[in-house]
Amino acid sequence: MYEDFIKAVDRSNTIAIISHQNPDGDTCGSALALYRALHLYGKKEVYIFCDSQIKDSLRVLQGSEDYNICEVGKVDLAIACDCADAERMGIYLNLFKKSAMRVNIDHHKTNERYGNINIIEAGVSATCEIMYKVISRMNQVKSCLDDGVAKLLYSGLVTDSGGFTFSSVSSQTHAVASELIKYDINASEICEHFLKNVPLNTFKLRARTLAKAKFYENDRIGMIIFTQQDFAETGTTPDNTEGAINYIRDITGVEIAVAITEMPTPYSYKVSVRTGESVDASRITMTFGGGGHKNAAGCRISGFFEDVKDKLLKACRDEL
Repeated sequence: MYEDFIKAVDRSNTIAIISHQNPDGDTCGSALALYRALHLYGKKEVYIFCDSQIKDSLRVLQGSEDYNICEVGKVDLAIACDCADAERMGIYLNLFKKSAMRVNIDHHKTNERYGNINIIEAGVSATCEIMYKVISRMNQVKSCLDDGVAKLLYSGLVTDSGGFTFSSVSSQTHAVASELIKYDINASEICEHFLKNVPLNTFKLRARTLAKAKFYENDRIGMIIFTQQDFAETGTTPDNTEGAINYIRDITGVEIAVAITEMPTPYSYKVSVRTGESVDASRITMTFGGGGHKNAAGCRISGFFEDVKDKLLKACRDEL
């Protein structure tokens, strides 16, 4: 499949790389790494897109300023990075569908294999883990794996593996990380930025929300709720909620952690679920049309808050 991908690249003059909506470090790290590698690889017109704003914390990634800088009607090759289902490309799904060749690179077990070429390793720690192998194979043809590419891949690997703490981390993950830090990158600085640095307003939002955490089923389910009032009074947005759910999951005895975020659109909620080894988070979220990994998944639910909460609790109880 790597050879097929390289052949597709060689035959293409215009290439679009697409990250998923509400981007995280993995979709941006893998997409931007490939974006840079393709520029180094040869004389190609390469574009990068995302149907959401890039969060401030991800703006440190080299090339992030190039997202959505132009409109393209059609390309020879379109590549989806870290998109479990095609719909997560949002408005750029049409560009993907119109492309002469379509490639799907991902690590979600729920991936729908919607590409002409599907480079899928379900269950590995991050798409960046797969992208390292893709770019390494390209590098054997033409030099395209440099310090900048390595830094982007390592950044995505760190964020989606929870700093190498999630159960999806394997010997391959550590082997890839080991190869990447041979390049001129500051691994500790990357970890500091993505895992430790917290703006004061984010800290205030977390403190406010965690203080109101609720627990159910003999404390086996923990739930936190972010409201629009919380955001208004702390000067934050839903982007600032990332990571807070882990504090609930880390509590001894909690098997399912749920974070419900009230979105600006009325009666709309973003839901994140984190679980222990004995519980499948993706099965909980798939009940509501979402998906993800065994221990980390998400979905969107519309309705009155109490109904949303009750439905989530029932799905969690059923999974327990």
